[in-house]
Amino acid sequence: MFKDADFEWLQVIECLKKTGMSLMDVKHFIEMSMQGDDTIDERLTLIIRQKEAVKTQIDDLSQTLKTLEFKEWYYQTAKEAGTTSVPRSMTLDELPEEFREVRKALRGE
Repeated sequence: MFKDADFEWLQVIECLKKTGMSLMDVKHFIEMSMQGDDTIDERLTLIIRQKEAVKTQIDDLSQTLKTLEFKEWYYQTAKEAGTTSVPRSMTLDELPEEFREVRKALRGE
């Protein structure tokens, strides 16, 4: 039988795993928690580090999503024109504004 506190632990472990934290670090976090208040600073540091890692992941995924949205627009435009030469040859000013930075990045500009 699980107690309410056990479910909270499972939720915390799942959260930490989703951040990309290694199982060794999750285990270390649990061990520190079981040691009590003497490890508060170390646990706080670990949580802050993971929060920053998640922010980086979000930024990376956001850029990935923008690139996919650009490529969706690109191929939709190509499909309508019957050729990829149409979106490929567009100037930056001819592109939808939300895709200009993405195309510049893809082209290394």
